[in-house]
Amino acid sequence: MIVRLTTFCALLLLSACSPSNSDKTPPPKLFAEQREALNKAKAVAPEQQKHDEEQRKAVDEQTK
Repeated sequence: MIVRLTTFCALLLLSACSPSNSDKTPPPKLFAEQREALNKAKAVAPEQQKHDEEQRKAVDEQTK
């Protein structure tokens, strides 16, 4: 009797945890604005590094 009850509970638990195929909602777009801003900032970083390097070179030339 205990084995049957344990098996029944295990099957019930497994069936409750299985993903349902009927629920096909798209995932929510969390922090979309923040991700977009971060991507823009990442695109600016190489340009800013290039500008900083040019400024350093100009300062080094002026100090010589």
